[in-house]
Amino acid sequence: MPDIAIEQALYGNAETGGYRFVSRSPGFLDAWLPLAERLCTGFGERPPGVACPGAVFAQPLGTRHVAVVQVADQGSDDAGRPGALGFRLLVVPREDYGLWLGDPFALADRFPPPWSARGDLPTLLFPREPPSRRTVEQVRQVLKNGDSATLLGGVQALIDAGRIVFQRPAPAPDLLRQLWLLMPQSSRAEIWPATFAFGNDLRFDVLVTPRVDPARFPDYLTEEQAGDYPQGRYELDVQIAAESGDQRALDALFTRRSSRQTLKLAVILLVVVAVVALAARILQPPPGSRNRTHASASSARHDEQSGISAAPALLDRYPPLTVEMRQRLTEALRSLLQQLEPKIALLAVSVEELLLTLQERLLTLARSDAKRIEVLRRLERLGEPGDAERHLRLLAWALGIERHDDPRLNPVELVELLQRKLGVQPHER
Repeated sequence: MPDIAIEQALYGNAETGGYRFVSRSPGFLDAWLPLAERLCTGFGERPPGVACPGAVFAQPLGTRHVAVVQVADQGSDDAGRPGALGFRLLVVPREDYGLWLGDPFALADRFPPPWSARGDLPTLLFPREPPSRRTVEQVRQVLKNGDSATLLGGVQALIDAGRIVFQRPAPAPDLLRQLWLLMPQSSRAEIWPATFAFGNDLRFDVLVTPRVDPARFPDYLTEEQAGDYPQGRYELDVQIAAESGDQRALDALFTRRSSRQTLKLAVILLVVVAVVALAARILQPPPGSRNRTHASASSARHDEQSGISAAPALLDRYPPLTVEMRQRLTEALRSLLQQLEPKIALLAVSVEELLLTLQERLLTLARSDAKRIEVLRRLERLGEPGDAERHLRLLAWALGIERHDDPRLNPVELVELLQRKLGVQPHER
């Protein structure tokens, strides 16, 4: 398998001639130059007296590449103040970044910046091999030596699509490396960090900055809020695996699919089902009436140990949501989630993302109820359903709501049943 080709470039204030690209590899495209310059200038204006001895951040470069950027002061002036900044960009194909890398810090360590280089730079090569295995002992050391509440809460918040800002007078690479060690590989490829930045024009998912102005970070969690973030399923499972020394469970957690990947898979499956259904309709005339499709006899059998039905009786597909119903359902789901966990950083905007978040929250809230845990685990094994209404009805079934298959109930009414089941105030329509 061929190595990954990594193109590179240096951007800086060469000999006080103004910021410009002073060196790059042959494969660093001209089309990337304005995008790359935006990343460098997006680092922000230096606050008075603040130095940057070395920082690393990652950002998308267009839609098909990722840039891992190393930043450092280039000397100092006659008064001992930090000089101009230098930027070194490492550009990786986005697909390769997600499959083989996902760790900007490891990439930066492997290729130290050649700050004094001028002219052509070589194209770098990185082997296509699985990331290094993260061990139980490594996780234990991170949780022992760091602020475990902030690290675990921060990782859970980032997985939940939240954003976090840390205030520090200087770069904090160890802090972000600890967060990264606890994060699943799939989320690493979707979250954009910075060990230090003067500003936040690039809208990092997690960053360290010298001063946090609440007006400029309205939707970010602070360090204190990250430590108080409601305990989620992922952070709990990581903590249990580390404390029990279960390397296999830890491996499974680190290699799990992200919510975005799961949703993408669900969409692909839906498209496949739609194509198959269309082909069937073309090859065979449709029946005169629409019949309910029930689960097979084997799916309807009860589990010998728990006595829980193995699958619900639902339609294979439900009509698409109207624009009005989708808006009402979005409001109802957001209200339910915020009532369940008032401190949740709820950035998900689509009905599908909210349903995935609700599914994870129900499992977290049910950890003292063995029966509910079992049915929600079963729901995971069934896979993500092909449409929002089916997903919602499956959640209602998982919580033992008898009317989960009542065709007279619309999706918002199903959410109201969920609210009553969970003992919270129904959403006002």
